[in-house]
Amino acid sequence: MNHEEPFQFLFDVGTIKHLGLQMYSTLPSVIGELVANCWDANATEVQIEIPEGPIDQAASEITITDNGIGMSDQDIREKYLIAGRDRRENENTDKTPKPFKRRVMGRKGIGKLSAFGIAREIEVESVKNDRASRFIMNYEEMLKKAKEREIKFPALSPSGTVSIGTKITLRSVTKFHNRSIPIGPLRRRLARRFSIIGAANNFSVKINQEPISAVDRDLKRLLERDTDGEKYLWEYDNVEISPGTGWRVSGWIGALNRTTSELDDVDRGIALMARGKIVQEPFVFQASVGQQYALSYLVGELNVEFVDDLEDTIGTSRNSLVWETEANAALLKWGQQQVNSVAREWARKRSEDNATKLNENALYLQFRREAEQLGKGRALTLADRLVRQAIDQNPADDIEALEPIIQTSLDFLRFDAFWEIVSDLAQAEIGDIGKTIELFREWQIVEAKEMSRITEGRISTVTKFQNHVEQDAMEVPTLHNFLKEFPWVIDPRWTLIADEVYYSRLLKEKFPESDTVPESDRRIDFLCVGDSNDLYLVEIKRPSLRASRKHLEQIEDYVIFLKGEVAASTDPEFAYSNVIGYLVCGDMVTTSEVEAKREMLANSRIYVRLYRDMLSQVQRMHQKFLKKYEELQEASQNPA
Repeated sequence: MNHEEPFQFLFDVGTIKHLGLQMYSTLPSVIGELVANCWDANATEVQIEIPEGPIDQAASEITITDNGIGMSDQDIREKYLIAGRDRRENENTDKTPKPFKRRVMGRKGIGKLSAFGIAREIEVESVKNDRASRFIMNYEEMLKKAKEREIKFPALSPSGTVSIGTKITLRSVTKFHNRSIPIGPLRRRLARRFSIIGAANNFSVKINQEPISAVDRDLKRLLERDTDGEKYLWEYDNVEISPGTGWRVSGWIGALNRTTSELDDVDRGIALMARGKIVQEPFVFQASVGQQYALSYLVGELNVEFVDDLEDTIGTSRNSLVWETEANAALLKWGQQQVNSVAREWARKRSEDNATKLNENALYLQFRREAEQLGKGRALTLADRLVRQAIDQNPADDIEALEPIIQTSLDFLRFDAFWEIVSDLAQAEIGDIGKTIELFREWQIVEAKEMSRITEGRISTVTKFQNHVEQDAMEVPTLHNFLKEFPWVIDPRWTLIADEVYYSRLLKEKFPESDTVPESDRRIDFLCVGDSNDLYLVEIKRPSLRASRKHLEQIEDYVIFLKGEVAASTDPEFAYSNVIGYLVCGDMVTTSEVEAKREMLANSRIYVRLYRDMLSQVQRMHQKFLKKYEELQEASQNPA
């Protein structure tokens, strides 16, 4: 075969879009697929080069270079450029050549297409037996050949930069427009996609010359410890999930220490691994327990080799499982049971630990001393019950989070009306209007004082929210996490919420976001909130976005889709009476057409919430509480 002949690639542009642009849209998933190819090429070292500064789509490059066995001209033509080629089946082995004989990670032959998820041009240069082969795949050129379903890539002369193995260069990077790629989070996310990185497996991966280390993937070091100094950790050693099947699981589940500063880029949930690579992104096995808040603190890693053994039960994107198979259905059921059990045990242990810490808390000990000195046995009993109920209801909180309740109780300890109000009201003559009004006024003061403490904390939260809005909150998790923690900013009735991850996932699968969407117009995230009857869909846009009719129609489509899914669900866990939509954005396009559409959607319980309106509402609402408290306090000190 003439080495100068172009490289022929037969393709379907729809397949390229599905397997590249839509399925692989994040940098860690794309780089992960290319690193897996390096492993399969028997490489011992992988060098990843990421630009340090802001990404310039015209000039920036990302390279992945390995020292593996490389590909010959014939390998490229007959293997690499065959989309969907199953290496294990075609070569009748799932092991790499000697000397390593590694278990092959790749299976569907689509990893090469993943790079189109973040770049429009891929250059491949590979050296085998001292001979180099080099060509460039350009997405725009492929689009021009969509009807022919065939394109020929010219064979290029060697660049002189590759002496062994393979180098992949990604150009026209469509992600991170004029923004820098955060190297640290990328390193950690990539580390957690593989369990085989390191000297033990003779496989080193470096990003900008710095090796990924065991620390980068060690989530156990971030786990919380109980009062005995032991980690909140549940371990599994070769557990058979269904008797007699041979389907075995090893690994661990743990609860994060929320006070550490390293949690921003930690994906919550349990990752599933097989052949040293992630096969299911972190999730909680669709579990739903009374301790729903516990699920947001759980992390873990379970090795499930059977899902990638004889039968291929991994989804096309290689980062999620197909749950309809017998083995995977059994795994899902077992996982739900384990997560439910862990969440309940975590809540119980946290409550016990907080109860122990309460007896060591300086403020609580002060309250007990003063209550005993003042002879306020009833006050002590009532306040103690209040604090311990708060511990049982919110085991996720640290004991320090309960100090406002303790401080309030301490303040009320000196405020006799609080402890005597019930008996005094009972003894007051019905005809003693003045006495009754006075007692009610004292009760209002107590109630207002307690509310003022909550209000002061909320106003500081509003200030933080204002800063996010003013800075346009560019990073994806920022507003999502903030609004999840403080949902009353969106709706004052929401006090504690949990992501409805099932419906969020369905939405993202049904409505993947195209790379052609301008950066300023991108959807930040979906936030689905479920209560006993209603499912709330919150679509969060950046504060700089002015919503148009297109955006209103989008959230209408999302709500209609969810209503269909809810109506079709036979699982009581996912049954809701209503689906209510919120589009959170910075402003609206001011046309009569847009306003009419907004009013029509409001009649269908799909609402637009502007950041400035949310901000002014919570400021106004809470300032009223503070002002009312000041008025009542002044009235009590200066009775008419």
